[in-house]
Amino acid sequence: MKGDFSRDTFDPANHYTRVLIQQGRVQLDADLNEQAAITRHHLQTLAADLIGPHGGPVADLGFAVITDPKDVAALSDAYGRPLDPALLARLQNGLGRGDFVIGTGRYYVAGALCENDTPLLYSDQAGYPFDAASTPDALRGAGEFLIYLDVWERHLGYAEAAELREVALGGPDTAGRAQLSWQVRILVVGSTGVGSTGQAAAPAALAALAPPTVASLRARAKAPDTSTDACQIDPAASYRGLENQLYRVEVHDPGTAAGGATFKWSRENGSVVMGLAGPPAVDAAANTTTVELLTLGRDENLGLVVGGWVELVDDGYTIRHDAAALLRVHSIEPDSLTVLLEGAPAAGVGVDDTAHPLLRRWDQGDGAGPDGTVAIVESADPTTGWLDLEDGVQVQFVPGFLPGGTNTYRTGDYWLIPARTATGDVDWPGEAALAPQALPPHGETHDYAPLAAGSINADGMLTLTAPDLRRRFGPLAQ
Repeated sequence: MKGDFSRDTFDPANHYTRVLIQQGRVQLDADLNEQAAITRHHLQTLAADLIGPHGGPVADLGFAVITDPKDVAALSDAYGRPLDPALLARLQNGLGRGDFVIGTGRYYVAGALCENDTPLLYSDQAGYPFDAASTPDALRGAGEFLIYLDVWERHLGYAEAAELREVALGGPDTAGRAQLSWQVRILVVGSTGVGSTGQAAAPAALAALAPPTVASLRARAKAPDTSTDACQIDPAASYRGLENQLYRVEVHDPGTAAGGATFKWSRENGSVVMGLAGPPAVDAAANTTTVELLTLGRDENLGLVVGGWVELVDDGYTIRHDAAALLRVHSIEPDSLTVLLEGAPAAGVGVDDTAHPLLRRWDQGDGAGPDGTVAIVESADPTTGWLDLEDGVQVQFVPGFLPGGTNTYRTGDYWLIPARTATGDVDWPGEAALAPQALPPHGETHDYAPLAAGSINADGMLTLTAPDLRRRFGPLAQ
């Protein structure tokens, strides 16, 4: 959730049932957002308890994997109307070559409601191809595979959803939206028996998508006082920023600490973004990129700086959870809103204006490596291994707690660290005399559900050996 928030106060361990607004009090974004989070938590937990890990209503069971042209011809849209002839022809012509159609309807995954309003080809999903191994050509002769549903929540601001702005008020940036995002994906599982045993083997295959242990992080601003003189206080042992901030520490390159996992951070929760006015112009010979922006930011604090790091993203890049090298700001032309960046973005990113291309600012500055990120270094000792962000704020990545466990960091996992000038410290659980608690990521949470299983031969022919792994339920009132 890369929004301009003061902090995120929701904690399911508090078991709060609602937020009670009092008269004559200051209203904060955190209170309203916590009420929404409480309601969402209760509804999804109830749905998951009643339905189970995943399932859909028998009358409108969604996300069917369809490979037969005859079945495609019988499809309708979400309102029961026949498909547009052009769409129907595209779906039928797309079958084969390892492609398939995703049916309309509803499906619940971990209590979250997933809806597909229009049938579409697997290869027509936003962000496709998701990786080099997800294309039909790459899957030729791969053996058994599992088709599954990946579900997570994504924050959209005005840069991704322009309709959020109220033109009657001049189009100010107001509230964002949380969107449930889903992707149907393919996982090659080898000879695991998923195709023949169906539901019995699918959970084990999907479990491999989750990290073997949960990565964890500590944060602090007031470091333990090492002085023996009670009258001497280390001036660096506190948060020294002039403003309250919500720091975001986010994993960039995935993997293990020893395997090159990296992170980036933002003092504004990654909310400083600028939309592109046109496609980026890449100079391959000079290894630079020129972009024309719609704005340079609201003010100096929420704008770009020469030498700073930015990430060129769009909808497809975000949905794929890509992790391309960040770009460094070389120069800024305020009159033309043009920025010259060192480096080149990921191929194809930013060229489609309907995919909401934008620059997102990150704040690691000179502490970053050549690609703009910072290497993740782990330490089990709470007195060592602390990494400096700025103004006294420090973080420490903690190794896995399970015997022999190794943290596997995923692109997009993040932690939020509120820093407050009133206390000169960060808002992080832990006793002052003890080390701060090591917490798992605040997000993002991915949940998975199996849809079908099959295989692709060397000629690219797709065969569904387990054509339907979905679970279904009927209405309580018959």
